Amino acid sequence: MVNIVLAAYTVLLFVLFFYSLHAFVLIFYYYKFRNHRAGPVKKLIRHPRVTVQLPIYNEKYVVHRLLKSVVELDYPKHRIEIQVLDDSDDETSDILARLVAEYRSRRINIRHIRRGSRAGYKAGALQHGLKYAAGEYIAIFDADFVPKPNFLKELLPEFNSPDVAGVQSRWSHLNHDASLLTRAQAIGLDNHFAMEQRLRHLAGFFINFNGTCGIWRGDAIADAGGWHGDTLAEDLDLSYRVQLRGWKIKFRDDYAVLGELPDSAEGFKIQQNRWAKGTIQVARKLLPQVLTARTGKIAKYEAFVHLTCHMNFVALLGLALLSPVIVYFKIENIVANGYFVFASLFTVGAFGYPYLYFLSQRELYTDYWRRIPFIFSVIAYSMGLSVSNSVAVVEGWLNRKIVFRRTPKSGGEAGGYRPDTKSIIPFMEILLGIYMFLALVYVVVNVQLILIPFLLFYSFGFLSLGLMSLKGKVLALEPQEVLCSRESS
Repeated sequence: MVNIVLAAYTVLLFVLFFYSLHAFVLIFYYYKFRNHRAGPVKKLIRHPRVTVQLPIYNEKYVVHRLLKSVVELDYPKHRIEIQVLDDSDDETSDILARLVAEYRSRRINIRHIRRGSRAGYKAGALQHGLKYAAGEYIAIFDADFVPKPNFLKELLPEFNSPDVAGVQSRWSHLNHDASLLTRAQAIGLDNHFAMEQRLRHLAGFFINFNGTCGIWRGDAIADAGGWHGDTLAEDLDLSYRVQLRGWKIKFRDDYAVLGELPDSAEGFKIQQNRWAKGTIQVARKLLPQVLTARTGKIAKYEAFVHLTCHMNFVALLGLALLSPVIVYFKIENIVANGYFVFASLFTVGAFGYPYLYFLSQRELYTDYWRRIPFIFSVIAYSMGLSVSNSVAVVEGWLNRKIVFRRTPKSGGEAGGYRPDTKSIIPFMEILLGIYMFLALVYVVVNVQLILIPFLLFYSFGFLSLGLMSLKGKVLALEPQEVLCSRESS
């Protein structure tokens, strides 16, 4: 039995180490391109026809804000149309009907499109909207984002080359300082955009449209076969299919659009689960084509990590289950010390992503030092996600029935979320949190100090996500002024 546990633990260490090496690859490219700066903002010479698509499902708390920002886009009114793609089955539809009627009375070119079903979910709504779209370019905004008036004039000039399929902007955050949870989410997303997306773009690797706050060339969507509803990551799926067809996607790291972060633990987990399951589904669907594509080996490696990275959560869950047992083996001298010396070598990988998080904060914010302490919450919550995301990963590989669960958004209003008391996952997280806490007490009593941070992060991550999921609340911080970034966002 001891040998079986050691073998399983070693495999898990290798899996985590493989994916952690990706952080060091990104760090290499960060220093390679550290002096690269975006060129001067191009001016829009002509005003092509643009269709703005707003896919909406039960978003009664935020649709007012969304429509107000979109109708205020600074663009010739006769060259823009707005499609409200409404799949809602609650009072959101009535709210939208009133808002659209009001804006139409002001001579805004806006349509309220209902298709009578949710077939294909978001992908189905977007594809349905294309049937009626008159625009050469398609801008897309999810309900929780607030584009600035100059969005189209800033991004459309990036289509100066005929092989550009799409342009993606960076996300910034309306409510990053609302709680410890939103702080952690903000840092994680900042790393994705300021490090991963930016460096993939500069290195010529596959990058992805993030589902919102970007613009597509209509011809590129059609050339790749349109939107597909066979995965929960329709944005990632289309991005890879477009690039496999020879198109390029540009990323604007210097231009950000404000969006709302999930303000509840369950909302956060729903979002992360959907991304995890959808990404694995895209890997299952497209990875063979990516690995045989005419591109470099480094690009293929990066794409493999990109599409399979959520396997990390399965490994993290396995470590959570086995680590207290391994600690017991060490303290009771059941296993020779040589194994633990060997296992300690893998801890090198643990420093890559925290350093990337630090770099992303330093790149984006003048007062980045105030944000650095919250990096530890990113690590803890990532560990805490390992239960729910592991379920999503398994379902993704098995290609289980696709059910799109929207991320609850409150728009800052109370009552925007109700916890799902029927789910067993929060109870599993609480039990694992107690399990890790007992292991923490065990190592403290036996003065194994080097293991304390590892077990503390696990215990906090599991317990906080589990308890907050049941209560539907977050760990609130004291109200603070919105922190300033280097660019207005």
